[in-house]
Amino acid sequence: MSEPITASEAKEILDTLKSMQSDIQTLTIEIKVTQAQLKSLDDKVDELRDRQRDTDKRLWSFIVALILLLTGGLVKLTLFDKV
Repeated sequence: MSEPITASEAKEILDTLKSMQSDIQTLTIEIKVTQAQLKSLDDKVDELRDRQRDTDKRLWSFIVALILLLTGGLVKLTLFDKV
């Protein structure tokens, strides 16, 4: 069934496990750093989205005001023009 392992084999297995644990800890730290970078990038995208939304609102307000001004001018010229 199972053979007993020698001390050198046990030490080799233990060293391998410690090395793997160290690699896992390093990867965990890298993942946390990457998550922080992604969160920062997501926050920047949200901020840009809000800025763009505000810019769009101002642009549409300007367009509507311009259309109303032109419409008012045309109505004044056509209905109230005393030439």
